[in-house]
Amino acid sequence: SVREAVAAGMRRAVAAGARRPVLALRPLRPPATAAAAAFAPADAWRRSELVALLAALEALYVPLEVRESFPERLPRLRALGVWDCGVGAALPALLRDAVALERGRALARDIGGADPERMAPPRLARHVRDAFAAGAVRVSVLEGPELRARYPLLAAVARAADPVPRHRSCVIFLDYEPESYEETVMLVGKGVTYDTGGADVKTGGAMAGMSRDKCGAAAVAGFVKACELVRARVRVRAALGVVRNSVGAEGYVADELLRSRGGLPVRVGNTDAEGRLVMADLLHEMRELAEAAAPAPAHLYTVATLTGHAVRAAGEGYGVALDGHAARARRHAEKLRAAGDALAEPLEVSRLRREDLAAHRGRAPGDALLQAAPAPSVRLPRGHQGPAAFLLLAAGLLDADVPYTHLDVAGSAGSFPAPPTAAPLLVLAAAHGLITSC
Repeated sequence: SVREAVAAGMRRAVAAGARRPVLALRPLRPPATAAAAAFAPADAWRRSELVALLAALEALYVPLEVRESFPERLPRLRALGVWDCGVGAALPALLRDAVALERGRALARDIGGADPERMAPPRLARHVRDAFAAGAVRVSVLEGPELRARYPLLAAVARAADPVPRHRSCVIFLDYEPESYEETVMLVGKGVTYDTGGADVKTGGAMAGMSRDKCGAAAVAGFVKACELVRARVRVRAALGVVRNSVGAEGYVADELLRSRGGLPVRVGNTDAEGRLVMADLLHEMRELAEAAAPAPAHLYTVATLTGHAVRAAGEGYGVALDGHAARARRHAEKLRAAGDALAEPLEVSRLRREDLAAHRGRAPGDALLQAAPAPSVRLPRGHQGPAAFLLLAAGLLDADVPYTHLDVAGSAGSFPAPPTAAPLLVLAAAHGLITSC
């Protein structure tokens, strides 16, 4: 409610021609009635001032395509003022956090919201390099034969697009290492710049809006940017799998038997379930790195606009968090949900179960894993839990004591033509100590 009210007010001010709008910021009190408190407990209000600041900045964001193609449409803003109505000494830190988080979200929105040619893989990689050119984050890009040898599942998805130079796939690595830190976070982001469905082509108008299938990778890039700006005391290693899932003679097809980075034979069931293949080998490599770094704690994430089923299950505006066994022991998804409630970026918690693992075990002779059933996720029981189970199995995490959480943000990243949201950037920021002002 706070976020929506502030954003609506700021948009109204801009539409009225305001050049120096002012946000009156005051601490909010938790609900007085027991019934209201059941939905919004007192702890959920402790970051309401930050939520208000972020909402104001979000309302002032102008999409990259407008900035580049229609600069005459830019609002003639000169400044955003903040009137302190009781925040007091905490205000400078609140402003610092809000600006850093919004700059990270703006990078994520630019990447996630741009059309599939503006952010085709090589141009997306160039955009990321430019965004981190002057900072503390090391950026490297892998492409060509080395990519195909290192990540064979991702390479299979890219086969139809790779013959077109401007659509050629790549993996972008981001590495942020402060002088001192107490935890390590490793993230894999799905960056499918356009998803046609491949040989199992999307029909009935379902292809429109698929330029947003890169929003997982976009949010990961934005999170790393926020870490850099606040000088977070957390080590971050991120891999963005940037691929176009095209239709063509070179494309991979259902029934094809692929071999994963870990040597497992994987049977393809549906080429429109490409996201899990894009991330699986990257996650396998992250698991190896996490185990090699022991005993320093590391938490692994996959972040993706992965399934329509997640939208059906949780609804528009809500992401879904699923813990592997090691993360579930730490009740990590519940912590993420609480962080999302406090920052107006809600998450629902789902659980992996044995049926989800069984659904992705190999069935034909010679198979170890089945990538997907030959049907859209919305027509499958447990259609968003199963892909997380596949990732767990393909990455060798089932028998590893490495905490892993899968974040399906298909419902929360922002569906075209609505603006992208950069979710789950705020949840990750709160969970890993980037916010110190409240």
